[in-house]
Amino acid sequence: MIQFGCPHSKDANSKNAGTGGPAGGSTFMVNGVQEKRNAGGNIKDELTQKFSNEPYTLSMANTGKKDSGGSQFFINVKHNNFLDWWRDDLSPSKHPVFGKVVSGNDIVDSISKTPTAPGDKPKTPVKLVKMTVLQQLYQKQDVCLGSSHLSTNQESYCVSH
Repeated sequence: MIQFGCPHSKDANSKNAGTGGPAGGSTFMVNGVQEKRNAGGNIKDELTQKFSNEPYTLSMANTGKKDSGGSQFFINVKHNNFLDWWRDDLSPSKHPVFGKVVSGNDIVDSISKTPTAPGDKPKTPVKLVKMTVLQQLYQKQDVCLGSSHLSTNQESYCVSH
């Protein structure tokens, strides 16, 4: 899997990169509605359809417990069904899927092959610059990840959620 969304990762060399989340009580907008995070900076698991953590799906990174996500998410690069939130038989870790890559799987594959240092941190930072909702389809939404920077190349790819 490849993970994004940690506020500490703005400094790619931070020892806390990959460990942080938003401030407790902070607010954010979803479809024009202001939402408030709990005291721990977490949000409720909004999308609880039974979508499996299949390759190229986006899933909420969290502590593994219900309603414990903050800002981090990951893209599955293999089938990680043991992370499915409704499966009690494989793992206690629960991660709801909220999106799926619909174009640019080669970019995801390329990012997943980025050489890593100890702690599984990329030796060369990979920066996700922008995510945009394109349209809503049956409780799913198409999302475009634009200007994703991999090494010195500018690439764009789309995902659906």
